[in-house]
Amino acid sequence: MKYLALILVSFTLFSCQGSDQKGTLKDSSSSLPPIGGAKDEHGCLLAAGYTWSKIKQECIRPWEGTITMNVTDTSTNFETAAFVLMDSVKQQAELFIKEEDESVLLDSIAPRLYANKQYKLVEENHCWSLIHQKEVLYEEKK
Repeated sequence: MKYLALILVSFTLFSCQGSDQKGTLKDSSSSLPPIGGAKDEHGCLLAAGYTWSKIKQECIRPWEGTITMNVTDTSTNFETAAFVLMDSVKQQAELFIKEEDESVLLDSIAPRLYANKQYKLVEENHCWSLIHQKEVLYEEKK
């Protein structure tokens, strides 16, 4: 009988602690930052290198599945790469470059040429170059 009473008392104590802990966790979780770090306005996890792609309409890592281009003037730049993503029908190219706060869309002007008012992306000899005001900023190396 003593063992039965001890089991009932123990069960009561532990079940009360469990419900208190759940309530505490719920209350404190609203004041904690989200797991994994800060997210941008699209929900992309910045600390993991994700950014919003206008072409794909989802969070991507720009260095995965894109064209990588190297900066041409390394003397003044700490970031040495730019990334280009093309849509599936090759009507637009999306640039991920340090010179802009968000990605930049370029429209297809001709085969192997994408442009907007500021940038021009050209493919010559199977390598891409990004030009801004007649200056080559980035080049693809093969």
